[in-house]
Amino acid sequence: MKHLIFVYGTLMKGQRAYGVFGNMKYFNDGVLRDYGLYETGDYPAAVPVKGFNVYGELYEIDDATLKKFDDYEDEGDLYIRKLVKIQTDNKEYDAWFYEYIKDVSKMELREPVGKWTPERRPYVHR
Repeated sequence: MKHLIFVYGTLMKGQRAYGVFGNMKYFNDGVLRDYGLYETGDYPAAVPVKGFNVYGELYEIDDATLKKFDDYEDEGDLYIRKLVKIQTDNKEYDAWFYEYIKDVSKMELREPVGKWTPERRPYVHR
């Protein structure tokens, strides 16, 4: 079975973990509404934040690759896999996404246009 998965951090093109899964076929860029990106130090943590957006990429993957994602993202302990609505330029898609489930209260929050970049700036301070 084919799935869409939304990646928003180190698995995006040009980032350090891009290509870790060979079976990813680029589908489109997209936006996850009402989520924000927090800085963990090495990777982003997306959690619900009203009025914020997370920008990322949609990929088509198969069942075996989805299972590899669960293992890679430490699903159930560090992240939880959820089905969310991702907006592209012309359509909305259901896609899998990994929401961070640890405490973010001591982490910095990115600007409302949360796009992960190597510079990891700018932040908003709450």
